[in-house]
Amino acid sequence: MNSPPNTRRAPGAPGRAQAAGDAPAPVPADGSRQPGGEPWRRLDNRLLLVQLKWLVPPALSTGLYALVTLGRLDREAYIRLGLLTGVFLLIMLWRLVELLTTRYRVVGDILDVRTGLLGRRRRTVPCDRIRGVDLTADPVLRVLGLATVKITTAQGGGEQGDTSLEALRRADAEQLRQTLLRRAEAAPDTAGADRTVARMDWAWLRYMPLNSWGLLAVLVVGGSTVRILEGFGIHPERALRAVLGFLGATGLWEGIVLGSLALLLVGSVTAVALAAEEWWGYRLERDDSDNFAVHRGLLTTRSLSIDARRLRGVEVTEPLALRLGGGASVAAVATGLQKSEGLEASRMRTLSPAVPRARAHEIAAAVVAEHPSPTLAALRPHPRAALRRRHVRAALTVLTPCALLALLGTLLTPVLLHIAWISAAVLLPAGGLFAHSGYRALGHSLHGSHLLTRYGTLIRRTVALRRDSVIGWVIVQSPAQRRSGLATIRVTTAACKSGAFPVRDVDLTDGLAFADEAVPGLLAPFLERS
Repeated sequence: MNSPPNTRRAPGAPGRAQAAGDAPAPVPADGSRQPGGEPWRRLDNRLLLVQLKWLVPPALSTGLYALVTLGRLDREAYIRLGLLTGVFLLIMLWRLVELLTTRYRVVGDILDVRTGLLGRRRRTVPCDRIRGVDLTADPVLRVLGLATVKITTAQGGGEQGDTSLEALRRADAEQLRQTLLRRAEAAPDTAGADRTVARMDWAWLRYMPLNSWGLLAVLVVGGSTVRILEGFGIHPERALRAVLGFLGATGLWEGIVLGSLALLLVGSVTAVALAAEEWWGYRLERDDSDNFAVHRGLLTTRSLSIDARRLRGVEVTEPLALRLGGGASVAAVATGLQKSEGLEASRMRTLSPAVPRARAHEIAAAVVAEHPSPTLAALRPHPRAALRRRHVRAALTVLTPCALLALLGTLLTPVLLHIAWISAAVLLPAGGLFAHSGYRALGHSLHGSHLLTRYGTLIRRTVALRRDSVIGWVIVQSPAQRRSGLATIRVTTAACKSGAFPVRDVDLTDGLAFADEAVPGLLAPFLERS
């Protein structure tokens, strides 16, 4: 006679039985346990060392000020540095209290987290609402053997969405991730085969300067340094003049040209350094539960898992500079991830660094399990009226401020007149090129189980969305579109941060037929057929 499988149910908690393979959480050091329940676990005690990082900013500020003033600190400087140190000490103490009072446990199919000393907060997260589990470790955490677990849920980002557990032992963090994804009833274990989809190729470094993050980082750091120096009564003009003199600039225009070239060079080097740190050791693979896992990072390691059941499609992104260089990147279209906010949310759904365009489409094909990739499918062109709309908008964007400058020039000084016609002569052709590029980006189509839409001028996006994930259609027509017989069809889905992916400036009849063909019956009650 066959014996029943070795399973048990978490006492007092709803949900499926816990499999014998799900290792129970060990009893915490303080032995806290509710009667008849799973034990509460606490964060690692080494978080006390981690929080010393809050003393780094005042220490750096003190060192920078002492270096600039050659160690001459007056009373006002001591007061400012003391206030700055006090503020960061208060922040450190507040974080310590919050983290030392954090407890968590997994009961059945529920993640239970509580924190706070005076004002205690408690949050329960059903495992079937978890969309991804991200492990990160900055240099301090890596030295101490710790990691931070970030759980992305269907509610999206913010206080009511993602949940973070800082300073867990690396093994405990990995075990918690596997447990949460397993409790979320992910796909069955398929370990044994090579599950790697893509690995880092250092030939991709040539695409890394083709983004603006390095230049922005240099500007932010430079601006912050100037503000800090001005806050201590030090004017940075002398340092700027010394740098320009070192570059050999003797006049205004030489200074502008040499300064711009130096800024571009430093920005490019910074972009390569930032991208190399972020994507060091990059590996995209399907894990043992058939979820997608992205591993990357040099100083700060990141390991992100995306539940394959939540995947709704893929997006190939081509910013202007990267597109001119023949590169692209790939991002996941998944429920939950799109609802997060900020730059970190964009990083969470990014599946690849900047890679050759052909390689990006190969990765997209592997992600959606369709070969060739639906993102390579031929797209239906949009009417010429869409091109006229873009040329008109570009002309109005350029000529309106130029006309205002010309009007002011007739009233004030002829210099403004010259600025107006020179600006129009330079910007009108550029606007025409952007208008033509934006029109060439437009397209839509159906390919197997996916619908495709492409749009964008500065950032061209090609989205392949599963047709069964479409929950509605929004038909938008501005007065200008109505006169041209155009419309923007918005594909509503839970996997988009804005709520819908647009099919821009499509012929109204063609757009309605496309929507009706993509999801038969959804739009039919609202259509009149001739």
